[in-house]
Amino acid sequence: MPSKVHLVITILCVVLMLGLLSGVGVYIWKEHFDDDVSRSTKPENKTSPLDHGPISRSIVNWSQLNFSSNGIIFDAITKSTQGKGLKGILGKGLDATLAKPCNLTKNSNDDGLCLELGDKYRLEVLKKPAIAKRSTTENDLQCFSIHWIPLVANQLKETQEDCFYLSNLYWFGGFESETQEWPMNNYQKNLSAFVTGDSFQGNGGYFGSVVEGIFLSSSGLGIVVDETTPLYISVNQGGSPLLCMVGKVGSDTPFFNISNPFLKYDVCQSSDIASLWQGISNKYIPKPASVPSLDLFRYPIWCTWAIYKEVINESTVLEFAKDIVSNNLSFSQLEIDDSWTPHYGDFNFTSDRFPDAVGLIKNLTAMNIPATIWMHPFFNNDSDAFQELSSKGYLIKELDSDKPHLVSWWRGENNAGVLDFTNPEAVNWYLNRLEYLKKTFNVTSFKFDAGELTWVPGKYRLNDSLVTPNYLTRKYIEMTYRGDLDQRRQEVRSGFRSQNSTFLLRMLDRRSDWSHALGLKTLIPCSLVFGMMGYPYVLPDLIGGNDYGEGFPSQELFIRWLQATVFMPVLQFSIPPWHYNDSKVVELSHNYIQLHEKYADKIINLAKNAEKTGQPINRPLWWIAPQDDEALRLDSEFLLGDDLLVAPVLDEGSTSRDIYLPSGQWKDENKGTIIDGGVWVRNYSAPLELLPYFTKV
Repeated sequence: MPSKVHLVITILCVVLMLGLLSGVGVYIWKEHFDDDVSRSTKPENKTSPLDHGPISRSIVNWSQLNFSSNGIIFDAITKSTQGKGLKGILGKGLDATLAKPCNLTKNSNDDGLCLELGDKYRLEVLKKPAIAKRSTTENDLQCFSIHWIPLVANQLKETQEDCFYLSNLYWFGGFESETQEWPMNNYQKNLSAFVTGDSFQGNGGYFGSVVEGIFLSSSGLGIVVDETTPLYISVNQGGSPLLCMVGKVGSDTPFFNISNPFLKYDVCQSSDIASLWQGISNKYIPKPASVPSLDLFRYPIWCTWAIYKEVINESTVLEFAKDIVSNNLSFSQLEIDDSWTPHYGDFNFTSDRFPDAVGLIKNLTAMNIPATIWMHPFFNNDSDAFQELSSKGYLIKELDSDKPHLVSWWRGENNAGVLDFTNPEAVNWYLNRLEYLKKTFNVTSFKFDAGELTWVPGKYRLNDSLVTPNYLTRKYIEMTYRGDLDQRRQEVRSGFRSQNSTFLLRMLDRRSDWSHALGLKTLIPCSLVFGMMGYPYVLPDLIGGNDYGEGFPSQELFIRWLQATVFMPVLQFSIPPWHYNDSKVVELSHNYIQLHEKYADKIINLAKNAEKTGQPINRPLWWIAPQDDEALRLDSEFLLGDDLLVAPVLDEGSTSRDIYLPSGQWKDENKGTIIDGGVWVRNYSAPLELLPYFTKV
């Protein structure tokens, strides 16, 4: 064995599973692995594909690999996984026994390996420089780059799959979804394009409005997919407990303009999942440019949508505002939602329902209520704006002509153009119209809807090419960010690599029910997923849901929903407390709004911290207990910062619940008692008026 390898092994005590996940070896750092892990077992095949060629043995530990006819299979056991094996398959379906060494395509000081599998694929693995910890609470981050490259140009449509077993660890995935499983082990999705999509449409083919190729496991190992990869992902497909990734291109994919498939991702390791997240955040996730308006964190947003839907006019909006004030309920702004324009895409108030929009907003301003309005990127072909934008070439075009690429959305069927966000002139046109609304009507800011890639199906042509179609969402968000640089009161609902823009990120519309399908039970998991993806300024949609055919939420659901969001960054009402004609609902709403305001300074301090560190405002329990199995799997509790634990009641008819408190001492803020943590508090009494929450002492 070369002396260089002896030195590397002496310094790193290499045998951690990182290289394994790339299918090239097991990397085990001394402090993470059991002393009795055997490193002497050799593959049965004495002529392993890795025995020859320009391969750095400082990266690869051959003994942990099995080069099979179905891919490269690995298995490792670490202390951080408490004896559970971390398993996977690289190149699933490939005959790995035929792998041959090759030369790396870039100079990496021989600290990597290259394999050719058959005549179609090349696999390269490069060790990256360690990322040093930035504080005493962090650990070094070690990453490896894994890259599947086609050997022949313009002939292949997809790479082979790399798969990771879900069954032996807890995994947390970087995407919004309809059911929002936390952890994602029980989530099911057949192989689908990893692009932004409106999962509310319910066809099962889309991921959510926000996607980031970041996947963390409870072992302290994570995967970060290169943002330019034409990525397809499956989770538990066909009942197999696997997270699988493949690069895929072709005319029937969103990546139709990419010639060759590839799959590129980094595998990173730290001491535990909390330290792993911080390391990945430091290395890969942009930080917010600034903090949204502090008023939004202190006082509730009110919106016309759920209570009025599209049936709004001057009278309903003004009456809504007066009722908020007369019920002594606070506010940060009032959103005038759908149907304020003559046609979808116009930038004027419709005169039949808003004959004096200037006067309306003047009245709201006199009540100290900032007014925001609903916006979107669609221009129906009966709008004046469509004609202008089409003539200027500012809409996304058909692939082979200058005609607008017409799409369907929830307010139009094959009749809407979409603004081309890659065209600077089109973006400036849109921003100028927003300024017109501000100056003419005294509008304060905007609620920006949509932005997902799946609203632009098929093939199309942009003014400027993008390295990945997901950048269309990113370009939209960059435009919306510029739409309110001063007040910073805007909200959006989609995102991809958009963390450095400043906005409230709204969860996709929730249903008015208790379910785990965009119902109440998805609020906490979705908030945690957003935070994990690097979006700290979470807006948990409308309290009580949107009433999409389920009927108005019951009083019980409304109150429990309010309780679940009290310690989230922002409160947002539409269905008003006085709707129930019950003074108790108004009283409880008032009390919980005041409770949110009591902790607003803490929320604001966390929001300012997020600008510097990217750390979420709401955090999973594993944030403070990364080795605690209970903390790793809980989806019904969350933290505000590091020291306030919230455990709302999420089941219909329940007046008690079991609550897990991680290690340490916790003060029950309802009873004033001190509880030693690391235990379950069984059957904690929580009648409708009570929200269980605890502070660490």
